[in-house]
Amino acid sequence: MRLKFIIGVIFVLLYGCKQESKIKESNSFLERESQPVIALFFKALTIENDSHSAIMNLLNKNENIDLQDSLTIDLENKFDAINRSSGKLKSYRLLRKKELGNDIGIYAYLVKYDKKFYRFIFTFYNNGTQIEIYKFSFDDTIDIEMEEALKLYSN
Repeated sequence: MRLKFIIGVIFVLLYGCKQESKIKESNSFLERESQPVIALFFKALTIENDSHSAIMNLLNKNENIDLQDSLTIDLENKFDAINRSSGKLKSYRLLRKKELGNDIGIYAYLVKYDKKFYRFIFTFYNNGTQIEIYKFSFDDTIDIEMEEALKLYSN
């Protein structure tokens, strides 16, 4: 009886390790290439407390993004403004990710500052030769969306 128990425990442990390795292997090529870019972005915000360098380094990862374009400059200015007015960055965590094969990956993060929280959305694109940032956006409407979702379920 004791031998059966020990064999059962060993089986569970081995099966669990096998499942864990499958989870680690499930990270797509797109995710493996995009996550270091996101980590570098958050490092510049957290450790260096430099929002301008963070956004510029992120956008520089794609040579097709014109840094002198008025929309890019507007994005930079708005991003710098929220970092100045919201206090120090406290933490961030992945809310959701969605991938379309190995072609497009979208990663939404909850980003918490001293005074406010935001959602940062990173979109990456695999053009066949390399994976690069395609779009970056941020908003502060996640609380409104959650309130609306609650209203749907309260009736």
